[in-house]
Amino acid sequence: MAVPITARLVSNWTSAAGALQGILEAAGAELPRHAVMGLSGHAWHLCVQTRDRVTALAGGPHDLDWAAMVERYARTGMRFERFAARISTPLGEPNPAHDQAVAWAIERLDAGTPVAGFDFHLHEWSIVYGYERERAGFTVDSVIAGEVGPFASWDDWPSATGIIELFAPVEAFEPDPDEVLAGAIETALDCFAGKDGADDGQPRGTAALDAWADAMDSDAEIDRAGNAYTLAVLQAARLDGADFLHALAAAIPDIAKPLAVAERGNPRRDTGPRTADDSLPIPHGRTWEREQPRPAPGCRHGVTASGESRARGGGRDG
Repeated sequence: MAVPITARLVSNWTSAAGALQGILEAAGAELPRHAVMGLSGHAWHLCVQTRDRVTALAGGPHDLDWAAMVERYARTGMRFERFAARISTPLGEPNPAHDQAVAWAIERLDAGTPVAGFDFHLHEWSIVYGYERERAGFTVDSVIAGEVGPFASWDDWPSATGIIELFAPVEAFEPDPDEVLAGAIETALDCFAGKDGADDGQPRGTAALDAWADAMDSDAEIDRAGNAYTLAVLQAARLDGADFLHALAAAIPDIAKPLAVAERGNPRRDTGPRTADDSLPIPHGRTWEREQPRPAPGCRHGVTASGESRARGGGRDG
């Protein structure tokens, strides 16, 4: 791999958005966190995942429509391509989809292109920035790479989830401002309506809030670690969503009143004054203002009680 790759993960409870933001920054297409979250729709996702009569599993924040992200991520001004597969073969056994995924990533890494990938080290998103054929693995920037090192063996990926998801940037472009705004708002509405994922009976969107509350009031088993993780991800995402709505209202006065109503339901951080001149690149070519940095979620990956959010060892469930 001759071309050095500098993209690194940006701190975010929604690690997919952290990977997206890190790739954009490395490409010189910086956007603040609330813009990345709002444009991609990550700000509005909620799934209270339930399985085997256990509620609030930690897989909920990642249980969404990843195919839709190719279009959603393009709202940032960068086109992306995706490789996806679901496999069920035992850990380490040959699988054509796995081998194709590794080859797909290597081809892009050799061209100097970073790859966002799921399920390295943790059931979270990372940035893949290199590989070692001799050791048969990628070098990744994950949320715990600083503790366990950057190497991620191909034999250990994916874990028992069987989920292979990879995204790579293709090219920067100028998206249509009206389409970006309409798409972002439509995505928010779809997320609230529970359309941000498979139609598999899992509670999503606003209905997930009711299901979550009902589970808390019943004798249902609650995954304590998953519950805490889902709540932390949701709270951080909604704060970014409120900042995104505020930026939209500042840029487009005609829709300020309804957005203000929505914003009041999502209290935002105090990140300083914003005006239409420095809030959005749309619809008048403005640039997103830089927000005040949010402290890194230092303890989020200490959550180990749930198999959905812990570091993996040598086994599928590790």
